Amino acid sequence: MGVFFSAKEMVRIAVRNEETGLEFYRLASERASAPGLKRLFDDLAVQEQAHKARFLALLDRVQEQAQPDEKPADPEETGRFIAAMTDSRLFEGEDKNIALAAKASDGKSAVEFALRFEKDTLLFFYQMLEQVRSADRALVEEIIREEKSHIRRLAEIRKELESHSTRS
Repeated sequence: MGVFFSAKEMVRIAVRNEETGLEFYRLASERASAPGLKRLFDDLAVQEQAHKARFLALLDRVQEQAQPDEKPADPEETGRFIAAMTDSRLFEGEDKNIALAAKASDGKSAVEFALRFEKDTLLFFYQMLEQVRSADRALVEEIIREEKSHIRRLAEIRKELESHSTRS
């Protein structure tokens, strides 16, 4: 029997992740010099805001339920595990977002940063799927579906940007 995370903990992490993405896109938009690039970042920020709203709605639905065969997560162990899992670009704060936004000099580089971020997020939640109570797995799978939608949208944008650059 291992340490299990609750559905509420997973949704809170998902909300925080959306806030991080939202902040990155807002900062990148502020620093964008080309109008098209600014529109791209603004659109991506709107998408992150919408995903955050979906996750907050999930948080309202989630009930904390004790599972008789599973022990709850120890807060100290939870913190260490999450810190280890997010020791990448995830959740690194405003300073990191400012540095990344400054490097996003064009749409292609911004989309590449965003794709890496979303892929890191997806891998994180796949790993967490093994760490949640069995009753909460469906909720984490719902978060994973949302994250996959982010990746699909960004992949479409990258393809559009590549087709525009080959036409130029």
